[in-house]
Amino acid sequence: MNGRIISWTRSDLKWRAKQAFRKNYWSAVLVSLVLAIVLASGGKGAAQSGAGNVMNSDYSYQVNTYHSDGFSSYAGHMFGGSYSPWALIFALVGAGVVVAAALVGILLKIFVCNVFEVGGRSFYIENLYAVPGVGKLLSAFRSGYYGNVVKTMFFRDLFTFLWTLLFIIPGIIKSYEYKMVPYLLAEYPDMDRKEVFARSRDMMYGQKWNTFVLDLSFIPWNILSTITFGLVGLFYVSPYQDATYAELYDTLATGMPGNNGQQVYENGNFYYD
Repeated sequence: MNGRIISWTRSDLKWRAKQAFRKNYWSAVLVSLVLAIVLASGGKGAAQSGAGNVMNSDYSYQVNTYHSDGFSSYAGHMFGGSYSPWALIFALVGAGVVVAAALVGILLKIFVCNVFEVGGRSFYIENLYAVPGVGKLLSAFRSGYYGNVVKTMFFRDLFTFLWTLLFIIPGIIKSYEYKMVPYLLAEYPDMDRKEVFARSRDMMYGQKWNTFVLDLSFIPWNILSTITFGLVGLFYVSPYQDATYAELYDTLATGMPGNNGQQVYENGNFYYD
């Protein structure tokens, strides 16, 4: 466990973030748009859309009948002449479509969305010191360590989900503990999963509350984005936030003990120039 607490201020972080994304504005907007889509949907939209299309009022009624009157009564309704057996077939087919859509969504989340997230973080890290193109989004696919990225991000989601089952709060805490996972993978896609989680824990040690307050500071901006039907979010707030979190990662990474400014990961270990 890292015993050193790295100091930073929100105002300084945000000022540097503004300078970073403004110099590469349109690329940042496009990258943040992709990040917003993969983070907001996570592949779940397809399942929800499928559910909405197949669950009509007749099926909903019969589900309610099952719960209120018991299976025998439900079967009597279905096969006693009041309702056609086709309704049951339709319900089963609809349920199958929902399950299939959910599975597709989960697979997209694991094998595509998470990898794009790492690519987006890679763009913003590089954007701190250079002017990368939108193609940086594909960096995790092209790194040669696609499998390691997929595996590590999968475990991040799995661990967060399992902790969330414990009355939500532990899941929130763990989500902050794992916040640096995609950034570490963006810079070191070959890093072992256990090392990624250990590094993220160390970097976020003593930083969870400050990062939570940093998140809260964007609430007025997000409200403004909602009022403007997402336009302010698309063209300003999203790249502003993404650049700010990249600045946070850079601040915490370069402030780790023994780091004089440049950390290098090689052969399973960190050393510092």
